[in-house]
Amino acid sequence: MKKVLMLLAIAGLSATAMAQTNSRGYENVSGDKYEVFTNRFWDNWFFSFGGGAEMTLGNGDVRGSFKDRISPTLNASLGKWFTPGLGLRLQYSGFQSRGFTTDRTNGYITGNVIQPRDGVPYYKQKFSYFNLHGDVLFNLSAMLGGYNPDRVYEFIPYLGAGFTHSYSSPSGEALAVNAGIINRFRLSSAWDLNLELSAMGVENKFDRELGGKKDFDGVVSASLGLTYRFPTREFKKPQPARQIISESELRDIRSRVNSLAAENMNLKQELATKPTAVVVEETVKAPDIAPRSVFFTIGSAKVSSQELINLGFLADQIKEYPDLRFKVTGYADSATGTPTKNKELSRKRAQAVVDALVGTYRIERNRMSTDAVGGVEKYEKPYLNRMVLIEVIK
Repeated sequence: MKKVLMLLAIAGLSATAMAQTNSRGYENVSGDKYEVFTNRFWDNWFFSFGGGAEMTLGNGDVRGSFKDRISPTLNASLGKWFTPGLGLRLQYSGFQSRGFTTDRTNGYITGNVIQPRDGVPYYKQKFSYFNLHGDVLFNLSAMLGGYNPDRVYEFIPYLGAGFTHSYSSPSGEALAVNAGIINRFRLSSAWDLNLELSAMGVENKFDRELGGKKDFDGVVSASLGLTYRFPTREFKKPQPARQIISESELRDIRSRVNSLAAENMNLKQELATKPTAVVVEETVKAPDIAPRSVFFTIGSAKVSSQELINLGFLADQIKEYPDLRFKVTGYADSATGTPTKNKELSRKRAQAVVDALVGTYRIERNRMSTDAVGGVEKYEKPYLNRMVLIEVIK
């Protein structure tokens, strides 16, 4: 009897292993740190806002002092990460520009004329504007180091284009290109602190100081702000712990099955050739129930249809010995999940097996007790640790 039960157990394990290679095949991967599942459209959106200072680099701005060219800047962004390394955003930035011009007809002049030593008079200028631009974000930390949702610092350059509009009179628009670096510091699963260093190149009509040239003005800025990430915030990673059984392992299992089958056949032949003896005494039926394992997929506490069929063999034996009690112990693999989650998962697995025996095979619930061990490393392959063990209480 023991040989037959062991043969059935190994055959069940082989069938379970084969099922893992066929069901939800996208999880059977090597655990590449760069690999994530494609997100849905409404996943991984974020909103950012911040403020800081900027400096204009126009044709006549070099005549003024550095501190007189500094002005406040604000920004607000809405964007989405399509992969951990690639995202898009729309940003509204700007507020005020301060500079200098030698053109006394410039519409943005404030204050009186300033007489320099070289004899060329110049004027202060100030105007309000915004820059609306779309940017492509490149998270180099994720591209080079792999996806890690708990990474504290990430380096994110970006490139984009848009246009500026002046609120001050005379108003006007100019095309602009944008580039910069976002230094992202993780505060929590939902919030980041950002130090953004940016540069804008814009048509020289931006500050109305054309000077007869077809060149560009520039604006450089630094801002500090916050980013809020809307749920769902992270990318799902393939689970490296769920592995395909190799061909050599399958060959080994088949070999063991064949060996046990041959041994069982030899025992039958030996019993058939031995003379039968008449024993005039009352025989006592001794229970001989080997421990039974029920295997689960990663993160799941659902008894599969394959395992439910295997439980039927055990249920027949349980009914054969109505006085026996059984212990149902749940396990999880420690290679994935936290200890707390694994403890709860192993409890749910044990309870799921009890519910299956009660609901499907009408086994009395009071004949079974449950226990939850949590994450273990009993076997080398993590998927073998995702199990429930059913054994007779001695």
